[in-house]
Amino acid sequence: MPAILSLLGSAFAFLVKHPFVLKMMIFTLFTGLIAFSLAFLFDLVRPYMIQNSIFVVASYLGVLQALALYITIVLAGFGAKQVLAFVRAT
Repeated sequence: MPAILSLLGSAFAFLVKHPFVLKMMIFTLFTGLIAFSLAFLFDLVRPYMIQNSIFVVASYLGVLQALALYITIVLAGFGAKQVLAFVRAT
């Protein structure tokens, strides 16, 4: 067991020294944190939206789906721009 932990520790230390691998690890953590935050906020807001009758009509007409699609496109574009800037800074 100590030999395996030593091997994993030395492999991790070697990978962390490489700047591109380090950036990939940071980006993965950052992406996971954003996904968790968005899911938390959606779960927090959803009960209040369901109780409002105007949102029920908007959902029936597809307004909420269109809004979700728009927000997804904006976030994806911003995320792609940030990823390119992050990789370029190597």
